[in-house]
Amino acid sequence: MNSRISPEEPFPADLGRLRDQDVEVLNSKVHREIDHEFTTTGEIDAETAFRKDELADELDDRDAGPRLSLVPQQDDSGDDTEEAPAGNDDAGESGLHAGGHGQARS
Repeated sequence: MNSRISPEEPFPADLGRLRDQDVEVLNSKVHREIDHEFTTTGEIDAETAFRKDELADELDDRDAGPRLSLVPQQDDSGDDTEEAPAGNDDAGESGLHAGGHGQARS
């Protein structure tokens, strides 16, 4: 097991696609790399510093809570007998939905 991620190792291009747990693990590895770099060379590699900032922004965004979602929410109640209001044939299919669970993450 490697508890650090060096600047030469691959790093995800889009942190938003990762699960919360994976982002937290990457954050831990980057911070351990910062400690290692500082104790061995006395300075932090620019790539490691960039990764730390990118992870901090992603975690801050996730802590801020749900955002506008382009994916309609699913009704988990199990009751799919509800009909759309009269005169509104496309109710609930606009594709835009505010609030709720935020963006779907894989």
